[in-house]
Amino acid sequence: MPMVAKTKNVAVYEKLRQGIIKGRLKPGQRIVMGELAKKMGASETPVREAIRRLESEGYVIFTPHAGAVVSQIDGAALAEIYLIRIALEALATRLASPHIDERAIDSLARKNQEMATAIQRGQYESLGRMNKEFHLRIYRAAPYPHLYKMICDLWDTFERWPCVFAYVPERAAASVEEHRKIITALRTGDVDRADVLMKEQKERALKALQSYLAKSDQPSVAMAETGKGRRRPQRMPRTAR
Repeated sequence: MPMVAKTKNVAVYEKLRQGIIKGRLKPGQRIVMGELAKKMGASETPVREAIRRLESEGYVIFTPHAGAVVSQIDGAALAEIYLIRIALEALATRLASPHIDERAIDSLARKNQEMATAIQRGQYESLGRMNKEFHLRIYRAAPYPHLYKMICDLWDTFERWPCVFAYVPERAAASVEEHRKIITALRTGDVDRADVLMKEQKERALKALQSYLAKSDQPSVAMAETGKGRRRPQRMPRTAR
């Protein structure tokens, strides 16, 4: 059934955005408007609008003679946000520990089991969402709404980069086991251990991402798409939008 223009614009935008976040579209990969429009059964207009929006949000970069490409991961910004998250999320875990009840802990155990099942089925794309739900359920138990909002805002900012499981899938099984230990610490009321476990998990995730970035040989956008020398990325000109 044909979608109205606005709905189609949103659908194209979400498909592209999720493709970037979940790692289906890699840094430096070109987005060909004609091919995407044909695949989605749409004209190039909603595709162009989606790319414009993604460019404004930092997901893609428009380079002359190359078109739209997925933005490279900014390693320095990623590390900075992760370091802030490590501190705030460990604090939130410590503050939540005395207030989290058995019902919430049982919910955490079920969510972690959902993650384990998804791993067994090879459904890695759903892990980022479930992992976020697991962690925010803990932090929400702390009676500090401003702290919770700060953490949520950082998670939202972090969605500009793919989930760690998209690039380092081996982190998935380790994360589930780490969650089990966190759940045990919360259930037994061991505040110090819950704090430490949360901090250590975030530090491992950061190291895994940094290791991936160090090993991956990701050329510059211009080199990847034109085969010519490095060029400074530019914003999409009005005529191309």
